[in-house]
Amino acid sequence: MFTRIGRFFRAVFNSILGEAENQVPLAMLEESTREMLDNLRSLREATATTIAFETKAKREQEMHNARIKNLERQAEEALKQGNEKLARRALQLQVEARATAERAVATYKASKARADNARGKLKVEEERIQGKIRQLGELKAIHAMNDAQRKMQSITDEYNIDGAMNVFDKTAGSIQEQADRLSAMDTIAVSEGEELDRQLSAISQKTEVDSALDALKARLGEAGTTSPSTPAKQKDKVSSAFEE
Repeated sequence: MFTRIGRFFRAVFNSILGEAENQVPLAMLEESTREMLDNLRSLREATATTIAFETKAKREQEMHNARIKNLERQAEEALKQGNEKLARRALQLQVEARATAERAVATYKASKARADNARGKLKVEEERIQGKIRQLGELKAIHAMNDAQRKMQSITDEYNIDGAMNVFDKTAGSIQEQADRLSAMDTIAVSEGEELDRQLSAISQKTEVDSALDALKARLGEAGTTSPSTPAKQKDKVSSAFEE
């Protein structure tokens, strides 16, 4: 119970240092994760101690086995040398070493069983805590996404972004409509100007033709008035010639 109360107050303290009451659930998860990591560290230390005891028991077992073999070899050498008393002493020590070796074997088996159990438990706890850490990361990502969504919604509500966008769209549509209307008027004005230019050009061409026609008539008129005088002079010359 006191652990839960302490966890709660630590979570509240971390929450105050963080962002406020919205961070309390997340802070409690982080505090629980820190506790799990602390417990995992203690479990690793205990597992290391158990494995060290296993290693020591194995080393003692191997040492006793080596002593038994060494005593047996010494007994054989003593018999070869004819020293039966020395051989008997070596065999006596070998019997005592076998008893000690049997106890060392039992100790090693027990320590190995405890070490294997500690290894298995440590592996299970590591996998569990790794899963919780991954879950905490996912929850923090979800919390950050939700927090960003809330901030975005509050900004949208405060500044009425949707309304501003609607006004912008309407204004842009009105400006585009006016631009299209002006473009159409420019097109109409250009086409009317071209038509007027064609009409003016036609009128100018007609005026030039009329002027050319009048000039031609004038030249022909002048030619008509001067041509009758020339035959009269010729007639006078002919008549004078006959008179002579």
